[in-house]
Amino acid sequence: MKPNESLVDLPADVSGKVLFGKVWRLAWPSIAEFSLLLAVGLSDVFLIGHLSKSAQAQLGYDNASALAATSAGQFFNWTVNAALIALGIAAMALVARNIGAGDRNKASIFGRHALFMALLFGLVLSVVALLIGKTFIYLLGAEGQLVDLGYKYLSTTAYALPMSAMMITGNGALRGSGDTRTPLFIMLCVNVINIIVAWLLINGQFGLPVMGIEGSALGAVSGWSVGAILVITRLLGLWPGSSRRQFRIELNFHVKMDYIRELIRFGLPTFGEQMVFQIGLFFFARFIVGLGTLTYAAHSAIINIDSAAFLPGQGIATATTILVGQALGANRPDLARRYTLAAWQMGLIFMGFMGMLFLAFPEFFLRLLVDNEAVIATATNPLRIAGIFDPFIATSFILIGALRGAGDTKFPMYARMLGTWFLRVGLAVLFIQLLGMGLLGGRLAMGLDSVAVALFVYWRFRSGKWQAVWASKKQGKVVAPAMPSITLKERPALTPVTASPDND
Repeated sequence: MKPNESLVDLPADVSGKVLFGKVWRLAWPSIAEFSLLLAVGLSDVFLIGHLSKSAQAQLGYDNASALAATSAGQFFNWTVNAALIALGIAAMALVARNIGAGDRNKASIFGRHALFMALLFGLVLSVVALLIGKTFIYLLGAEGQLVDLGYKYLSTTAYALPMSAMMITGNGALRGSGDTRTPLFIMLCVNVINIIVAWLLINGQFGLPVMGIEGSALGAVSGWSVGAILVITRLLGLWPGSSRRQFRIELNFHVKMDYIRELIRFGLPTFGEQMVFQIGLFFFARFIVGLGTLTYAAHSAIINIDSAAFLPGQGIATATTILVGQALGANRPDLARRYTLAAWQMGLIFMGFMGMLFLAFPEFFLRLLVDNEAVIATATNPLRIAGIFDPFIATSFILIGALRGAGDTKFPMYARMLGTWFLRVGLAVLFIQLLGMGLLGGRLAMGLDSVAVALFVYWRFRSGKWQAVWASKKQGKVVAPAMPSITLKERPALTPVTASPDND
């Protein structure tokens, strides 16, 4: 995305080709960035999954136990990161909206306050991780050595949670400004640092100590720390060659509670959505852990592999949030709707293709990560099941991205609650415990959950009520008409919005 390229100064009859181009120019750096973020996890899985025989003998655990323990520690980080993810999304959407409205100063103030809140939340979450992390892993269903190993990973990464928080939130603010390439560069640096440090320490290269799980954790800590330093210097305009036209924040410690409240108001439903999802995953994971270390290791491998299919969807969803936010900020709901449709079609193509690859060649992808035939055999058919449902996940990602850009953040929380708590957990009881389908039943429960969430958010988008949410927050109470069936070639008229004196 070029720094001065307009996302919203487009005619009502703009062609679908132009819309696809705008979506793609914002999406590809985000896809690449998420690819690098995934590579951090994949490299850890690969290195832990290839723990040498001598290292296993020295450390006292094999690669399957190490993989399961690392995944248990990472699961806690994913859970506490819900607040950070929500804050990053709130920063991205509010910066995008104000950039679209032409108020760059207000966008900058939102970015500064979001970074301050990230530091505060990161410190709190770091303390929480150290205090209850071991209990969390035990409640997850882990026992004996797996609890100790999982906490060893978790406690090491806990100290860097404030750095991770600032990296996630700062990158979100940059994306909201339309700058998706800088976060890509930052994540490239994070990835390189993580891989180098983890490779050196897991198996003890060049005479360094053999650290196993702790070496993997130190790789993540090093990467997050570098990422935080880079994003802060970029936002402060301290990079060589920085231009005043670029989005930046001021080094100012004056806190304005109106901005804090707006970030909380915008981010709280997304935080609720993430927590609903993570709580559901917690209870679901208990069923998988109960199937044994081997099965949980296979489940973890599938999650990391299937995450590769999520990358296009996540990148395009990020672009959709930015585009919808800026379009609505410029009072162009017609453009917001058409951007979403273009992004959705793009996401279905990419994630559908990846799903077909997993369906056809599951063992190939598993062997790229794991050097354990028992884990590969356990994971092969469940990975096929995962690939079938990838188009539904694409739908939920991208349409939720559009709803977030419009400020309609409560509905995704309700959709996640119904899908994850009632369907995923309920079907896990049926398929795993009652029918004895094992990991295959677990993946089927996850897939049907994704179908339900996709249908919920599709209905919401079709109804047009997301426009009413946006209008009620910024332009006064209005009733948005139901969205007609349209294609990219149609030219919907501009939706009128009436102002009201009781604006928030």
